Amino acid sequence: MTGTATTGLEGTVVVTGAASGLGRAVTLDLLEHGRAVIAADVDMAALDELQAQHPGLATQIVDVSKEASVAELARAADAVGPISAVVHCAALVAVTRAPAAELTVEEFDRVMAVNARGSWLIGRAALDLLAPTRGSLVLFTSETAFTGSHGLSHYVASKGAVLSLMRAFAREGGTAGVRVNAIAPGFTDTEGARAIGDPERYDTSATPLGRVGQPGDIVGAVRYLIGDDSAFVTGQTLHINGGRYVT
Repeated sequence: MTGTATTGLEGTVVVTGAASGLGRAVTLDLLEHGRAVIAADVDMAALDELQAQHPGLATQIVDVSKEASVAELARAADAVGPISAVVHCAALVAVTRAPAAELTVEEFDRVMAVNARGSWLIGRAALDLLAPTRGSLVLFTSETAFTGSHGLSHYVASKGAVLSLMRAFAREGGTAGVRVNAIAPGFTDTEGARAIGDPERYDTSATPLGRVGQPGDIVGAVRYLIGDDSAFVTGQTLHINGGRYVT
């Protein structure tokens, strides 16, 4: 491994799922704040478009559900230099919304492979990458992991797994000074969310702030969790949902 000890405001940040949705918003926000970013995604065309708009951006193709692909991302990141943070946004929003009895095993496994196995593969690679810098790993779970959601049992299960993995990784990473936390967004207006629900028709009556979340509501929390102000924060879940109660 290469890299020297650094602070949360130095070093390169790896962002998965960087070509769209929350991952893209996080990437653009970090670039605007002068951070060096490796944008990783399975969509090569979208990565190329992002890089064309931001020529200094490093990119890497990754399928987070594949062990060899994640290992290649880790090698590429290690070669760039000290990695101070990994922000794992890549996820598969359930393409099929249906009661559990109507979902197929294949549909369940597909979502779990990307969201649960992918978070495990990225997480274990990140613990190694971040140890030299005592860096920070941020995983994305979901409000639905706490509340459930009709017709999304496969997605809910996968995001519950992410929550548990975060706690396990926080325990394992703590001995090396690596911090691991999770963000649990409520319904947020992204491409993925639009695939399962119309933000314009979303019921915000139970949301004290009375609106649907936007990607811009998330990015500041990411900067906090990978920065020095959260140096004693690990194993925690930050809910960003406009005040909706979660059990």
